[in-house]
Amino acid sequence: RTLKKERHFLNSLGEEVEVKTYKPIDGQKEFVGILKDYKDGKAVIETENGDMEFTKEQLAAVRLTIDF
Repeated sequence: RTLKKERHFLNSLGEEVEVKTYKPIDGQKEFVGILKDYKDGKAVIETENGDMEFTKEQLAAVRLTIDF
């Protein structure tokens, strides 16, 4: 499921998400991690390399990951 509205992000705090950005950040456009915070249009994702902050303008898509 794609997260689009602020309430989608807030309801998914603590969930694992897949983030795709419009432009590469440190040579990478896809990130997976735990959605830690969403406030004022900024999402904070806890990745294996530490916390990353994304602005709404950077985000192409944010989806909940599916565990099988």
